[in-house]
Amino acid sequence: MESLKNKWKNLSLRNFFILTVFFSIGLAVLVSALIIAACASFRHWLLPDSNAAYLTIQKTLENGDVTTASYLLEYGQDMSSLPLIEIEYDTMAVQEKVEKTEYSIQKLEKSFDMLSPKRKLAYRICGITMVAAPAVIAFFCIIFCSIYFYRKKLKPPLELLSHATSQIAGQNLDFVLDYDCNDEMGMLCHSFEKMRRALYENNKTMWEMLEERRIMQASVAHDLRNPIAIIQGYTEYLEAALENGTLNHKKLCRIIQNLNQSAKRLQQYTESIRILNCLEEISVQKISVSAVEMAENIEEDMKLLAQQNKILLQIKNNLPERNIQIDTTILYRILENIMNNAFRYAKKEICLEFSLSENMLCIIITDDGEGFSAEIQKKKEKMLFSSRKDGHMGIGLAVSRRLCKKHGGSIELYNTTGACVKINLSV
Repeated sequence: MESLKNKWKNLSLRNFFILTVFFSIGLAVLVSALIIAACASFRHWLLPDSNAAYLTIQKTLENGDVTTASYLLEYGQDMSSLPLIEIEYDTMAVQEKVEKTEYSIQKLEKSFDMLSPKRKLAYRICGITMVAAPAVIAFFCIIFCSIYFYRKKLKPPLELLSHATSQIAGQNLDFVLDYDCNDEMGMLCHSFEKMRRALYENNKTMWEMLEERRIMQASVAHDLRNPIAIIQGYTEYLEAALENGTLNHKKLCRIIQNLNQSAKRLQQYTESIRILNCLEEISVQKISVSAVEMAENIEEDMKLLAQQNKILLQIKNNLPERNIQIDTTILYRILENIMNNAFRYAKKEICLEFSLSENMLCIIITDDGEGFSAEIQKKKEKMLFSSRKDGHMGIGLAVSRRLCKKHGGSIELYNTTGACVKINLSV
């Protein structure tokens, strides 16, 4: 029963409409036939039998009085209910009081003319009903068919689409358009839901980009204050010292050196902004590569860098023998940024681990340094990670995070024995 109900619900609009029309036609024919049969039966009951006849008995008495009696005789009727017909013979008189008896039979040729006015009216109404009823029933069946088809197949999805349209017009994409039917309107609702999800994801991505850009601008504006304030302070000091004549050569050389360092910091900030803006133009181009061979090539390159930085590098390769789809250029750029930070802060050892789970390449980089500071962990979702201790802005983390998002992945930062960076890439 449930299966039949689902099949009926998932019929296409054309098939549903055809079946509804056939059902309405069948219903109209059935009801019309019943009404016509009932009217015909009632009309037959109103009319006497066309095979019937009237028996008229006329008696003339001795005193000259005449009596007449009429009896309706129907075909096949029991004649015992009729009065006895008396027959006269020449040799005997049957009755003394009756001088003469006459019998006559009249067949009913036009039964309608024999009806009373009320029966004639009822007969005519039945005839009109037999003609008009099929047309009226057909009209109401068409109305029923239209209303049923609209309520079952058109009204629910149209209301959902109208509500969804008003939600989108109100810039609200956080809803779900769910219409559990596989007909044409269901396909339209499913397509509309796909469009809504695409708009939602695009808006979400755009909002994240705008939020990252806002954070970047705020971070850069904050970091620019220090070198600008330093340059401004030194220029004011030089003006005052030149007027007073208190500026010596040693002091001047130190001021020039500090100004040069501040200028270099400003150059780093502007270069960082340029790099982040260029990331928007990078497109991901995945190619099929062997997972094991890729990890081996990365291991060779990273070991050379580890030797140069006098760091022990441990590799854990848990990748299976299969091909993966990955943009190796983006992967190397992410690893170089993260590994440079690890070489900078590691004391003696760095561990690099590869694994693959559900079409996601996971690379975990762990060092034995002091780990991420509370400030970096608190602001780990932001674009820039300024570090005033060594002058590094942490632009590598920002670049790596953006590249991971472009590759359908993410970066996670946390502390274990030291700093730990988990890279996830969709393959």
